[in-house]
Amino acid sequence: MRGHRGQAILCVGLLLLAIFLFCHSILSTEWVGTPILCGFVIVILTLNLMRMTERSNENFTQFINNISHNDFSSTTSHSNAESTAQRFVDAQRTLLEKYRKLKADRSAQHEYLHLVVEHVDTALVCFDETGNIEIINQAAKDLLKSRYINTLARIESLSPALGDALQQLKAGENRVLKINIGSDSVQLILAATEFRLLDREHKLVSMQNIQSALDEKEIESWQKLIKVLTHEIMNSMTPIVSLSNHLESVVQEGEVTDRGVTTDADQYRDIVQGIETIAARSQGLLRFVQAYRSLSNLPTPVLTDVDVQNLFQRMATLLEERFTNAGIAFQFNVKPQTLSVVADINLIEQILLNLLNNAIDAVDGRSEPRIELTAFKHEHGRTIIQVADNGCGIGKDQIDNIFTPFFTTKETGTGVGLSLSRQLARLNHASLTVSSVEGKGSRFQLLF
Repeated sequence: MRGHRGQAILCVGLLLLAIFLFCHSILSTEWVGTPILCGFVIVILTLNLMRMTERSNENFTQFINNISHNDFSSTTSHSNAESTAQRFVDAQRTLLEKYRKLKADRSAQHEYLHLVVEHVDTALVCFDETGNIEIINQAAKDLLKSRYINTLARIESLSPALGDALQQLKAGENRVLKINIGSDSVQLILAATEFRLLDREHKLVSMQNIQSALDEKEIESWQKLIKVLTHEIMNSMTPIVSLSNHLESVVQEGEVTDRGVTTDADQYRDIVQGIETIAARSQGLLRFVQAYRSLSNLPTPVLTDVDVQNLFQRMATLLEERFTNAGIAFQFNVKPQTLSVVADINLIEQILLNLLNNAIDAVDGRSEPRIELTAFKHEHGRTIIQVADNGCGIGKDQIDNIFTPFFTTKETGTGVGLSLSRQLARLNHASLTVSSVEGKGSRFQLLF
């Protein structure tokens, strides 16, 4: 019998035989040499059994040490191994293969995560509770203009405001922060999430640079404003210049008395009409400048609790005569009737007056004009004040511009009302939005 098991059985058998002979020679014979020889054999066989056991322990210990040191290349070697020993070797190899695969998968996932983090253009910083930075991508290094950043203290040395914000930012919180990096000033949106890993608290913060987007919006706004200003001023100045040239030619060609009146009746009427037109266009230009001034000089709101039911009642009283004269079916509804908002009551009244007056104009000419003023709680707990009408609606090509200053679809409008209303809404921490279907009506909503 060969192999580890055969050696063990043979060794145990010889040990039992040696023990038997040792006991028999002492108890039943007077032999002197036999007990000594048997005792020596017993010692040799016992040491051999101990060595075989230790060899198995050493092999298993080596196997465990190899795993602990991430060495998956070696297994226990058994030549001419029996089935039991072979199964042990096969089990080792299977376990090592699984560990090798797990390590390869973990390495691949780590590499994938690294590529994703480096690929995104949003700056990412992950640090633990001691301030050591675990992950920082290239976008964050480019933003902070530093190649070596391993602690929050390093970030704080580059921008104290940012370092403090990263420490104070709570999970789920968003914050807009303006910082200076070198000679550049940037605005960031910070967002954070927290998690626990390896018994340590970690915080992952994203930093989105919105400075370029803000600059583009600012330039776009100025371009729109300049375009509107140029259009309005040129519309007023062109006829004024044309009429001035015409009057100049009339005066030069006609005969003018010492009182400044031409003796030609037609020329006199031309001069009078020209002067009246110049005066009218000048008044229009003056009104335009006054409207522009109203947009640039907004009041500071005084926020109080405003009872919406009383607010709507005042609106109905103020516009009752217009509703009656125009034959408009007007109704208002507040749910619940105790609903209130925190706002400046004067500014909110101005917004509602603008919206209701626009609605009155919109339903002009409808067979059954109807305007509804409602207030209710949004499903997320926010308050909505809504002005709805069944008027002409707003065209798709116009709805994107109705809040642009001086844009109007009315012949006599200034294009200031809706733009001013949206700015007043923002002063009251509210937003003003519109939805409309051309030919069916419009709905304006104030969301607090």
